[in-house]
Amino acid sequence: LDYLKDCSILELYILVCMKRLETREQNSYNFNSIMREYKDIHDSFQTPDYYARSVCLRAFEHLLERDLICFVDSRGYNQSIEFRPVKLLISAHELHQGLKSTQNCP
Repeated sequence: LDYLKDCSILELYILVCMKRLETREQNSYNFNSIMREYKDIHDSFQTPDYYARSVCLRAFEHLLERDLICFVDSRGYNQSIEFRPVKLLISAHELHQGLKSTQNCP
């Protein structure tokens, strides 16, 4: 849980989007599909905080650096990171606990 404590709200949004994609049995997804999911959540719930794509990409890269998510394979290393398939490295339970313990989580 400590590894989620330092996550920004945007990083938590990205993790939730990834979990939602997995729940819908979408085995392969990338930054672009995560951004579509993020927009859907924002539009559905009318959340006041909508972040620019460039800010989201930095948050996405930060999650990669912290090993909360990873690339599915190393074959696309010369491909832009927006298009490389990624996967979540934490369980639904860990994500849920992390969200519950975050004070300023929407």
